[in-house]
Amino acid sequence: MERLLKAKLVEFDISIRILIPLESAGIRTLGDLASHSREYVAGIKNIGERSVKKLDVLLDRLMLSFSDK
Repeated sequence: MERLLKAKLVEFDISIRILIPLESAGIRTLGDLASHSREYVAGIKNIGERSVKKLDVLLDRLMLSFSDK
């Protein structure tokens, strides 16, 4: 699990339109992504609801989820 959380987001099938705003917000790994709430990620500039849904599906597929914080 620790290895999975350290995996870089660029290693997954995530569009560059989603990766760039996440990178700007300091979110570079699955662990970084899972440590933030869905609301926080949705509030990142240039991240829309559709992008958040795609990230939610990715996390769910890997048996992870956004933080409840």
